[in-house]
Amino acid sequence: MRCLLPKPFESVDIDQLASLYAYPADGGIRANMVTTLDGAVSANGKSEPISGPPDKYMFGVLRALADVVVVGAGTARSEGYGPGRERNEFAHLRVAAGQQTAPAIAVVTRSAELDPSSSLFVDAKVRTIVITSEQADSDRRTALSEVADVEICGESEVDLAEARRRLRARGLGRILTEGGPRLLGDFAAAGLLDELALSISPLIAGGNAGRIVHASTVILERMRLRTLLEADQFLFCLYERNNDRQTESQVEAVNS
Repeated sequence: MRCLLPKPFESVDIDQLASLYAYPADGGIRANMVTTLDGAVSANGKSEPISGPPDKYMFGVLRALADVVVVGAGTARSEGYGPGRERNEFAHLRVAAGQQTAPAIAVVTRSAELDPSSSLFVDAKVRTIVITSEQADSDRRTALSEVADVEICGESEVDLAEARRRLRARGLGRILTEGGPRLLGDFAAAGLLDELALSISPLIAGGNAGRIVHASTVILERMRLRTLLEADQFLFCLYERNNDRQTESQVEAVNS
């Protein structure tokens, strides 16, 4: 893997990657997504076919730097999510950062329609967190509370700002979200997305796959490119918030 920005050098080791992708001192919310050259977020409904060894390695690095991985329930089901696990090659990073051996997994679900007997819960060495709403069925919430920590954030919808506050209160300030596109859209629309780690796969996918962000409103938030790396024709871009955001009304005014 070679670095193109902020300073070109031909070979990047794990400790240099950790430095390039370090969270700010006060943490933040970072998204990690992969897309093809033609903008597809998946092939046949899954992201794995558009990934590859360099992307999977970066996936591991980003998880190693995070306190908690936040994922939408739909993505957890479709991608067959299991619990966070220890990775020997990244263990020294977590020791140095004073983190537990593996990141916690937090699943966002308005309805709490999750299987408490799944590996995501019963095989977790670090207890899984369920972030849900008051609207969720009380019996489901009770069943999940036996195998997970259940956080009620919001009434009919999940309040992501409150979810962030609850995670920080647990000491989980370095937050990584892996989507899916709807959850990423919700974070972006709420102005909560601090960084985007985007892997660009050297594939053309075709089909009718969606984009990495699915939102009902126009967002148009400008991001600043902080880091750019390349490995085996994959590009790895790390963007950070530029604090230059146009509201939908501003967009309409420009177009009128």
